[in-house]
Amino acid sequence: MPPSKEMKVIIAGGSIAGLSLALMLERNGVDFLVLEAYKDVAPQVGASIGVLPNGLRILDQLDCYEQVIAQSEYPVEKVYFRDSSGKPFWSFEDFNEKVTERHGYPCVFFDRRMLIQILYDKIQQKDKILTSERVVSVTTHSTHVTVSTNTGKTIEGTIVVGADGIHSTVRHQMWENANKMDPTWIDPKEKDALPATYACIFGISKGGPGVEKGTLSSVFNEHFSYLIPSGPADRTYWFLVTNMGKTLHGSEIPQFTKEDEEKLVKEHWDDQITPSLKFSDLYKHKISSVYTPLPEYVYKKWYFQRIMTIGDAAHKFEPLTGQGGNNALETSAALANHLIASLKANASSDLSTAEIISVFEKTQKQREDRTWGLVKQSHHRQRMECMETPFLKFIAKFVLPNIPKSILVDRWVDTYAAAASLNMVPTAERGNTIPYFDQLIRSPAARGKMSYLLYVVFTVLAVVASWLLSGALRTNGTLDLVREAIVNGQVEGLTGDLCRSYTGISSIDKILVILVTIFLPAISSNRHEQPLQLLYFLSSMLPIIAIFTIEGYRKKNKWSLIASPGTWGVMYQLRGIGFIAPLYFAASFFVSRKSSFLLLPGREVPAAKFIMPALILGYMVPTALLFFPFQDPVTRQRIIAAWQPAPVLVSAITYLLANTIGAAKKSNESHPLKKVNDMFHLRTIYQVTGVIAACMHLTVMVGCLVSPGISLKELFIPGDSFAQVETLADGVFIFFQNDFLLFTAASVIWSLANVADIYRSGLSNVHWQSVLGYMLAGLITIGPGATTAALWYWREEVMSQRKFK
Repeated sequence: MPPSKEMKVIIAGGSIAGLSLALMLERNGVDFLVLEAYKDVAPQVGASIGVLPNGLRILDQLDCYEQVIAQSEYPVEKVYFRDSSGKPFWSFEDFNEKVTERHGYPCVFFDRRMLIQILYDKIQQKDKILTSERVVSVTTHSTHVTVSTNTGKTIEGTIVVGADGIHSTVRHQMWENANKMDPTWIDPKEKDALPATYACIFGISKGGPGVEKGTLSSVFNEHFSYLIPSGPADRTYWFLVTNMGKTLHGSEIPQFTKEDEEKLVKEHWDDQITPSLKFSDLYKHKISSVYTPLPEYVYKKWYFQRIMTIGDAAHKFEPLTGQGGNNALETSAALANHLIASLKANASSDLSTAEIISVFEKTQKQREDRTWGLVKQSHHRQRMECMETPFLKFIAKFVLPNIPKSILVDRWVDTYAAAASLNMVPTAERGNTIPYFDQLIRSPAARGKMSYLLYVVFTVLAVVASWLLSGALRTNGTLDLVREAIVNGQVEGLTGDLCRSYTGISSIDKILVILVTIFLPAISSNRHEQPLQLLYFLSSMLPIIAIFTIEGYRKKNKWSLIASPGTWGVMYQLRGIGFIAPLYFAASFFVSRKSSFLLLPGREVPAAKFIMPALILGYMVPTALLFFPFQDPVTRQRIIAAWQPAPVLVSAITYLLANTIGAAKKSNESHPLKKVNDMFHLRTIYQVTGVIAACMHLTVMVGCLVSPGISLKELFIPGDSFAQVETLADGVFIFFQNDFLLFTAASVIWSLANVADIYRSGLSNVHWQSVLGYMLAGLITIGPGATTAALWYWREEVMSQRKFK
């Protein structure tokens, strides 16, 4: 956009927040002036900074990325948690590989002044950066602000942005202006609300320390801890964090002297950092060090009228997680985004105070929840590393060493992917496998009340299923007829005696005898509706069994409630899929409850190529044999008995093939880390199972239309489920009709909820309401099984493509 002569932004503080904002404004043609209290722009004050993916991404947009990487020299390759003796009890040795693969950027450490110098060098109008100019007072007017400095200068601007740290003069001036104009704006308790529980000596050492390059160590102790990142060249950074004994607020928070620092250093002189390195080794080689309290807080109001605070002046972090400087960059980017957008929308006139307030309000609204969450996260981690309670000590000693890395890396999604960036500058293509939220169609959102509604709906469906299936069997006399048939050894449709032994295992044979007794009348009935309905039912189940198997073998579902399709198969074969399916669907939504679940890696199904053969051998062939007109009654019963574990066989055959053929092939691959190419096989599964279910549906529909003896109503709609039945075949027919209808209803709700999940994850613009009509049409034209397969085909495509904007 062209330079805005009407807008002038006065920035108090040449900090990371201040200079990054100045660079952002300059790139967008907005006038600015930076007032820096120090005589040098980048003084050496003994501080280091960790720049993380959320901060590096913004620096990349500002063309600073290459310089940051060059000056930091070593990304964090390995992370260690160490005990009080310096021995590692947990390590993450491929840290850089994982964080870069997922989020596109490494984590690096270097001097804070180095980053400030990089930002300063990128600013073209260096005459607009004034040093030795400390803001003394700020006065806001209806059309502008006036700033006075310690040198006697009076400067007018459109807005003032306070990037002047935790002890911000601009914030105090903002409060004074607010108290005069609107005393209710600032909570009076905030002046003494700032809390500090910990204090820290942070420093830079050179030469002697033997810290491995590219490492970051956290050393756990009771009521104190160390953070030791390696730096560029021969530098080592270190943080000694100690609990001050209680949480102090506001004016209670002390300012420490060098004598205070030396006293604390003596207390920790012999602390082990590693088995071969003591704290004294670091301190003796220090270049600089500072002892300071560590306040941590997010202020309730970041702005008033034409005054805004950013960075530490608005939100202060513990240093442990390194989010202070990175979130300063984020808030600068958010402010720049909203300000530039407002200037573009009002190109023909100056921004009014109301419009400026709207810019500030949007900035705080966008950033406040995220900063609070990260501040609290940092505090909780500091308490853990200081083992502040017996419980935290137990967790640190016995739980943390066994925590899988996957739990940590999955949490990075909220830490990094949810970050703000500049929306008027394109982001670089860095190959991140997890999209940043602003690369999606929309930011992922929690299900909210929808989660509870889904659990309630599926629970109600399961209760109804229990009532219509088990309850009806008892009430209408079907179970009595089953018992009678087993006792007499005679079943409708069977010319011979009922078989009593199939496997030789008494407990299994008893179950198989019951199931054979139930299935025989449905398959052998003289009423054509009964075998036709069962064949249609089992064909409709084929895509669902395929989906259950796919989800069970999907990488991200490992060790979850849906990771064992065979177990679920046993349950729905014994209790009816109309009862078990709602429970499975509820479990699947519990597994995917996090808003970022669909964004996480692990969509791949390594066993995908073996699922279709398993479906053919384990389900399709046994189902075809089930309806083959065997004349021998014993053979017929054994085929029915052999069909019963069909869903379990699908999972077992998949496992067997994947761990024999698949394992053998993998061992012969020259590139074992090659990505799983499963989409061809998954598409084939959805297409084949969907076409089979659709063909059966069309066959049945056409057959009912042309055959005067069979009606759709009699085929699918049960009569009074609790009325006394005359024959076992009638009772079984009602059971399968109810089972199918309940299964279909649960599948439709599950499918629609999955569409809603993809929408809320920001991967699609397709809303569940718009799909409802297509699903209803699909149920009529191609049937429930094929409709579910088609929707899952679409879902798989959306998850696999994930094209980021």
